[in-house]
Amino acid sequence: MPPPLPPNAFYLLSYPRSGNTWLLNSLTLLFDCVGGEAYTQDKLYTEHHGELGEPFNFRCAPRRSPDQPICIKSHADMAAYRQVFPPGPVVYVCRDGRDALLSYYFFCQAYPTLHAEQVSVTSIHGTEVQLSRGGCDPVFRADEFADFLRREAPIWASHVRQARQDPGISFVTYEALKADYIGTLNRIIAYLGLPVAKSCAEVEKVYCSGFSKVFSGNTRDFFRRGQVGDWKNWYQPDHVRLLDQLIGRELQELGFETDSKWADHHQAPPAAT
Repeated sequence: MPPPLPPNAFYLLSYPRSGNTWLLNSLTLLFDCVGGEAYTQDKLYTEHHGELGEPFNFRCAPRRSPDQPICIKSHADMAAYRQVFPPGPVVYVCRDGRDALLSYYFFCQAYPTLHAEQVSVTSIHGTEVQLSRGGCDPVFRADEFADFLRREAPIWASHVRQARQDPGISFVTYEALKADYIGTLNRIIAYLGLPVAKSCAEVEKVYCSGFSKVFSGNTRDFFRRGQVGDWKNWYQPDHVRLLDQLIGRELQELGFETDSKWADHHQAPPAAT
């Protein structure tokens, strides 16, 4: 059996490129948490729980007290989570698959290895924020992207479907964070029941309104632009038809698409931007 979670530990799960690093940083400030990652050997996370090679393992930053909350980030799919992770509260953040898949495609180019990462630190309203940039400028190749969608879109669909069907999970969306950041944080506060160390307004000042001003918006930024609906600037008609076949039902069930004929109505962008 895996070791039990420390007190006040909770999970933050998502498919890659769905905003969970942004939300992790927000929650660590909100609850005075330390951050952790499942299945990591990153030496930055010095406090070790579980044994390497066992079904469950995570490291976190050193805590100042035994009851300091821990936010454990993972991209594990929900089937694996239920099999090997100790029970605990789960916040799941979901992003429109069209944007998440596009961002993950670029991310895989910008970060072919962890050695490609370039890290710097800046201060936003007195809070140190870590910025990360890829080691190359991603390039959009239509045929390569179609292959990527065939491989990854079903994984995205399975990932979010299982999370959405679990009534014990707090399911939030990246789009809701963008549209109502404070309201979404309040939902998470109510779910976790942890005391807050900062007000939602203070966190918003750093990780929403302040954070967005830091990024230049070019495609080497770790977070890129984070634009809702950016997929429309890149997807060709073949990509849209393919994705509709693969995950069209999930997009509609999750409310990311209300038009059942969206694939037919999509206009090809004049050029990738």
